[in-house]
Amino acid sequence: MKQEVMFYSEGTKIVADMYVPEQYAEGEKYPAIILCHGFSGIREILLPDYAEAFAASGYISLVFDYRGFGDSEGERGRLIPSEQVVDIRNAITFMEARSEADAERIGLWGTSFGGANAITTASIDDRVKCLTVQITFGSGERMVAGELSSEEKAKILSTLKKAWQRAVVRNKPMMLNMDQILTDEDSKTFYRETVEKHPKLKIRLPITTIKESLEYKPENCISSIKVPVLIIGADQDIVCPVEESKILYEKANEPKELFIIEGAKHYDVYEGENFKLSSEKQLEWYNRYLK
Repeated sequence: MKQEVMFYSEGTKIVADMYVPEQYAEGEKYPAIILCHGFSGIREILLPDYAEAFAASGYISLVFDYRGFGDSEGERGRLIPSEQVVDIRNAITFMEARSEADAERIGLWGTSFGGANAITTASIDDRVKCLTVQITFGSGERMVAGELSSEEKAKILSTLKKAWQRAVVRNKPMMLNMDQILTDEDSKTFYRETVEKHPKLKIRLPITTIKESLEYKPENCISSIKVPVLIIGADQDIVCPVEESKILYEKANEPKELFIIEGAKHYDVYEGENFKLSSEKQLEWYNRYLK
């Protein structure tokens, strides 16, 4: 059972879909899972299957558009990790205020860039009682520039510095289309195929988004998380290589688990047997530590 809801994050209206178990009984409180989308994602793609699976197992599930994306208000394409973390924290506050949800049993779920956001949120917000992340990363610098030569990296950093100065001094941010931002073929193919069905996905981002990604290092805060953490990786992932999941796992506290999906690429995890594997593993984790 899905219903559109809204809340505010620093005065900006955030649009979300809340999935309620079919067996919902008036007056009962259910554990809640907030799903955090990946890079420039919108709530209509990839996440609904997970939200439905969690709701079918007795969880209130919330999927939302970050500020600046999808149906939410905000400057279009403004992707600042710290601001998205604030949006997640306000989503938690929203769920605390819902009569259907048990405020003492709220978990986070994050995928790809949203996994990094979920890790960061869980490290500073003790209202999060359980965490699962999939196909995410520990260091944006390794993910974005890990395969580059020192000369190539220096060239990118120089370009970003000039773009940053232009935005600050002249208020003229350099904007790029998504296909100019994305670097790997898997993401480019996914974007081309998906944007035709979901035009809201088409958006321009400031080039300084690359700077924000390079500086993002959730591996530095995962050791601050004191709740159970499940990390899922895909061994053929070229977007967020599986080594990133392994590094995060090593830095995380117990209880923790690392689950690798063999033979899967980044976007394979959302479909078919791989979706079944990931969602069932996550439900097993939530059932153990959140229910």
